[in-house]
Amino acid sequence: MTNAGGKLDKDLWTDITKLKKLNTTTEPKFILESQPFNSDDEDEASATSKDIIVTGRIFPNSDIYKNGSYNIEMKLTPTFPFDPPEVRFLTKIYHPNVGQDGKLCHELLNKKGKWSAKISLVDVVKAVTTHVDEPNIDYALSLELGREYMSNRDEFNRKATDFVTKYALPRS
Repeated sequence: MTNAGGKLDKDLWTDITKLKKLNTTTEPKFILESQPFNSDDEDEASATSKDIIVTGRIFPNSDIYKNGSYNIEMKLTPTFPFDPPEVRFLTKIYHPNVGQDGKLCHELLNKKGKWSAKISLVDVVKAVTTHVDEPNIDYALSLELGREYMSNRDEFNRKATDFVTKYALPRS
């Protein structure tokens, strides 16, 4: 993005560049699909819109979710990195920490929780991927799903696997 003086936000540019490199790694793998800059050349880049939205695909590794990939959106506030991004799943997923609207609840993404201005978008992607693989019932957005996850894991796993089959994106 550009600041009031029209200068490129170099910290965000660096963050996006690091996200692009996750495509070539395996932990966590992330494929960047859209970002707010209109060029891969830092000297020519400028913001393409005033909304700071980054989208891409994560690749969880748990037994249930490892057969698919999932589009996520990270919406950055104008005060990022001082405020956490809002993370939303664009791909439907059956998960106790993801609401019907796709929003993810995670302690790292809470300004009053563990968020710090030193946390990068790569750290956010790592946390989201880990959180998909290891749900945290303390942050369940659905009481019903949280209960099912804790007390009837077989049924939860069956439903989650059905969602993977129906909605998850291919891993390739």
